[in-house]
Amino acid sequence: MSIPGVAHFTNYKDLPPYASLLSHGSSAQVSLTESKQRTLAVLGIKDGGFFVVSIPEERNSMTWYHVVNTLKDKGHKFKGFATVSPEIIDLLLYEQDNMADGVAEQIQRDASVVQDILAESVPIEWFKNTLLACMNLGASDVHFEMRGATSKLRVRLDGIMRVLTAVPVRIALDGISACYNLIAQEGSRSEVAFNALVAQVAMIPLNIKGETVTLRFQSHPAVDGLDVTMRILRSARADQSHLLDLVRLGYTPSQMVLLNGAVGTSWGGIFVAGVTGSGKTTTLNTLVTQLAREGNRKIISIEDPVEYQVEGVSHLSVQRLGASDRDSNPFHDAMMAFLRMDPDVGMFGEIRDAISAEMALAAIQTGHKILTTVHATSAIGVIGRLTSKVIGLNRESVCNPEFISALVYQVLTPLNCPHCKLPAASVMTPQALAEYGEVFGLNTLSFYCASDEGCVHCRKPGIEYKNSRRLGVRGVKVHAEVLVPDQDLLLLLSQGKDIEARRVWRARRTAVFSDADMDGKEAWGHALYDMSQGLIDPYYFEINFGAPHAFRDMVGDVLTSHPNTERP
Repeated sequence: MSIPGVAHFTNYKDLPPYASLLSHGSSAQVSLTESKQRTLAVLGIKDGGFFVVSIPEERNSMTWYHVVNTLKDKGHKFKGFATVSPEIIDLLLYEQDNMADGVAEQIQRDASVVQDILAESVPIEWFKNTLLACMNLGASDVHFEMRGATSKLRVRLDGIMRVLTAVPVRIALDGISACYNLIAQEGSRSEVAFNALVAQVAMIPLNIKGETVTLRFQSHPAVDGLDVTMRILRSARADQSHLLDLVRLGYTPSQMVLLNGAVGTSWGGIFVAGVTGSGKTTTLNTLVTQLAREGNRKIISIEDPVEYQVEGVSHLSVQRLGASDRDSNPFHDAMMAFLRMDPDVGMFGEIRDAISAEMALAAIQTGHKILTTVHATSAIGVIGRLTSKVIGLNRESVCNPEFISALVYQVLTPLNCPHCKLPAASVMTPQALAEYGEVFGLNTLSFYCASDEGCVHCRKPGIEYKNSRRLGVRGVKVHAEVLVPDQDLLLLLSQGKDIEARRVWRARRTAVFSDADMDGKEAWGHALYDMSQGLIDPYYFEINFGAPHAFRDMVGDVLTSHPNTERP
């Protein structure tokens, strides 16, 4: 129990920045008896001061006063104190290099919370417990940001980065390196052993409380440290809410008609585009799952690596090598094998180089259905990406009705928490709201904003929310454009007239922005519809797409061309 009026820390990240321990190890300036080694610690502050942390029972004890007075007598400046949980003491004493041998032995014998923290298996157990906490929060990605002696742990929740905790960098490195070295899938590691000095990738499967998850691991050295990012890939069978349903993802009825029609054909490619973290793979697997449920087609996926396993799909996991090394490239070999395995449908994880593009083209031209992802910033932008110098397909082949079934682009936007969202008029200035009415013809009385504080329904325990705004969000949804190009559009694209093609696509819009009909609407038009329904905050619209004034030329004279458009 903490003492009233005394700061009490239960999270390592709340400690003040410190350079050393003045009570333990080679930097010790004061001696502690063996019984006090794990009840009190002194942080050496860079400017010559010191900060005392202790378990609540040790506060105001004789030892506590002895430590404070001894260090004052030695010329150190007393900067403050706090009580802490025993776990924080354990974390402070983790690094053996900063501890006397006797203290290290004592921790090995007596650690109660971080049991046997120096044993070989403990870094993995610590890592798994940390991952479980992130999964319980609903995090999609985990980021370790190591700078100096501290590793900050941030997670992506509802599409937004949040600070969860911090730990000594040695603990983070031990846990991460143990998982990379001992658990990562054979063949998935870019290097034989973990090395903080080079960029590395791997796939790390873990069993977390009976659920099998896979971490897509990416590390890279940073100035004064290291960044490690891990995407949490949960089993499709264990986490059905992440897959299998276009409605859950956020697609509108008009978009689903186009997608279902494209999936139902036996030819052509469906290309799902978006930036990193936009949910492309989830959408792709949703479409593949829909096909697999029918059970009448042979479906083979070739991925680097396999992220989700779908029942009824033969998954081939391969590791790409150099794009020019065709003779020994496992991805190229798998693509060749695919063409000989009598498939009906192929799912290629991503078209990102000449080999994967040429194989997708060959598969489509030989009568196979292909579903894949592409990094592009719009549906029409897929054409530019496929015909870029990096990928290298020619426009004549790509801009062919037999090659394209559908072009899809999507982003993810946080949803307002329905329990604490606020009328936009109480949050935004009249001028800011008026612009949405002037440019898009929307009735801003239906707009809602996320609250700054959030509520019990949307705030997550353990997350640091200070210095943030619009916290009241709960979940994310897709905002997309689904384009099935007609002959006129393909002709323009084949001639390299992408800007004109985009104008022609927008000209197909007949519905106002508050209507669910998405024909002729880009992803931002989909977001405007959800904004008109009070589902998303204009703040997050502008983060994803930009301010309303940037759309004036794209929209044109909305009120003139669409006389039924709502007026603010």
